[in-house]
Amino acid sequence: MNQDPLFSCAGELANFVVTSNLIDYDLAKNFEFQRCQTALPCSVQPMVYHPTPNRTIVVFIPSPDCTEYPLPEGGDLVLSPEFKFLCTKECPSVSINRAALTLFSSLHDHLSGLKAQLTEREGQLIITGHSLGGSVASLFTLYLLDSMDKKRKCRPICITFGSPLIGNFGLQHSQWNSFFLHLVSDKDPVPGLFLPSSHSQTTVYKPFGTYLFCSELGCACFDNPDLILKLLTVISSEVAGGLLQVVDYGEILRNLKNKAIWKGPQLAGGRFADPFSAGIIMKLETIGFDQTKLLQHNIDIRRMEAEARSLTKKTKASDIKELNDIKKYMALLEWYKKKSKDAKKGYYDCFKSGEFRRDIAVGEFMGHLTTYWEDMVAEAQWKPQTEGASFRTGWLFSGTTYRRMVEPLDIAAFYRDGGTDYINNGRSRHYKLLQQWYEEDAKPPSRDQLDSRKEKVSALLTEDSCFWAYVEEAILSCESLNNANSSPEQRQSSWDNLVMFGEYVMEQIENYAVSPEIFLEESSFMKWWGVYEDYIDTNRNSYSSRLVNFTKRRSYKQYGRRAI
Repeated sequence: MNQDPLFSCAGELANFVVTSNLIDYDLAKNFEFQRCQTALPCSVQPMVYHPTPNRTIVVFIPSPDCTEYPLPEGGDLVLSPEFKFLCTKECPSVSINRAALTLFSSLHDHLSGLKAQLTEREGQLIITGHSLGGSVASLFTLYLLDSMDKKRKCRPICITFGSPLIGNFGLQHSQWNSFFLHLVSDKDPVPGLFLPSSHSQTTVYKPFGTYLFCSELGCACFDNPDLILKLLTVISSEVAGGLLQVVDYGEILRNLKNKAIWKGPQLAGGRFADPFSAGIIMKLETIGFDQTKLLQHNIDIRRMEAEARSLTKKTKASDIKELNDIKKYMALLEWYKKKSKDAKKGYYDCFKSGEFRRDIAVGEFMGHLTTYWEDMVAEAQWKPQTEGASFRTGWLFSGTTYRRMVEPLDIAAFYRDGGTDYINNGRSRHYKLLQQWYEEDAKPPSRDQLDSRKEKVSALLTEDSCFWAYVEEAILSCESLNNANSSPEQRQSSWDNLVMFGEYVMEQIENYAVSPEIFLEESSFMKWWGVYEDYIDTNRNSYSSRLVNFTKRRSYKQYGRRAI
């Protein structure tokens, strides 16, 4: 019988980082540079080291004053235009510690040059720092991640030692959380420097990334932000009454490597009937938080365990239900599409006119589908690059079908309400990203694929989900041509747009990339063609193009049945 794993991936990470040479080397360079610093005013300086041709370490070294008295300006949080890129729809504002931000900004010119160098360099990149140096290292890593090519295989990893919290809830929800590892000793009050001493008080500071807590007993990783916050608060309040002291993280890690770090199920024995509970409790015991201490500080592990277990079950159950709902709504849209075709208008124009009750009901289907896919796209964005790419690949086919089916209806609503230039003024970001991800993997169709499309074209959706937006803009261009008040410049611009639109449409037709529905006699496309044909016959009777010839010959009546 299968059994739930005893420890999470964060726990496995604890063993890896402590026993690997990676963190030892980074730490050695960190403190080697730090020992070379003289007593200067509180400042931080970046140092770059290349231990091998394929490995770069950037160490942010705080002056001795900064190590002993970090962030002298206090715990104020301020908004920063430099980190506006962290804002999302869910977290519209991100605040950063004023002192850390001031130091980062003072280095901006130097860091801009360093960023340009590092984004061009291949290989492993580690960014690290101790105390206030770690705070600036974290900000620089975020700054660097935002500018890096999303296709870059090797992304920077930030490892900090005893660094204070630097931001609020918005920072906690950064899409790059998994690139940050923060080491905290149970003897170091600095990471919890700005947290209230009482659990009854609230704080605007929030942790982000994975935390590796170390004690004389061992170490353990946690990524639950609420639990991390409680642990930091307890450590900060207990250590020497909150007095600051320099902690030797090198010695801590050397001791841990010589100990037998907990290995998993074999240590649990018969103490815990539930492996899920055992994983949480034993990790806490490893860093000195036994049952007595947990009760003393009112840390309710059972509630956290219940929340985590409930979230796991809820996620699995809701995923299945949501997927079934999505299939249902897509099936209803397929039914609506068929009914609209019978009306010789197509589902785009039926929805735009809104003549029947079913046209109004479609708006509800769209709402459910759009909410689902907006969430899916946001989730894919917030995942790390590799995981996010895998996630997108698994859902891209369904997402593309959704985009091709639903976006035309959004376009219909946009122009029905008097909008213009949908591409720039009305298009949702999640449509843009779904199209971008599709095009990153798409290849030009082969001859065999074109033949296959030809056979199936009657059942295909129009591939370019913005096709109807281009049709609507072509209609507006025709109106401009026929408007007596249009200037010669406006008429010429409108004509040029119509010529480009004709070439675009013919390319779609030749690639069997549009649905035959566009040729239904009551469709907006055919209405546009009627106006456009009249204009050509009256004003430009010598004009000829592939689309003009194709349509005047009524070749569209055989579209999808024979070679064009």
